[in-house]
Amino acid sequence: MSRETLPYMTDEQFNQVAFVYRSRKGGSIRVVGMLEAKNYDGKPEWELLASLDAHRWIETLLRSSQKQQREQINRILK
Repeated sequence: MSRETLPYMTDEQFNQVAFVYRSRKGGSIRVVGMLEAKNYDGKPEWELLASLDAHRWIETLLRSSQKQQREQINRILK
């Protein structure tokens, strides 16, 4: 996906999107931006777990209790 294909998004919105992938082989996790997601999307060895607004998700996570943090992370990693 290129920046030009999403002209309706501001640069800030474009740069805040994070994609969370898990390797189907080893279970490793990768969090990548919009431009790098093309290297993982649609490849059978990678599973897309979540697409999120990175800045807001991190802020929410940091404001949460440890129990809530674990729950939020576990929701993504299901």
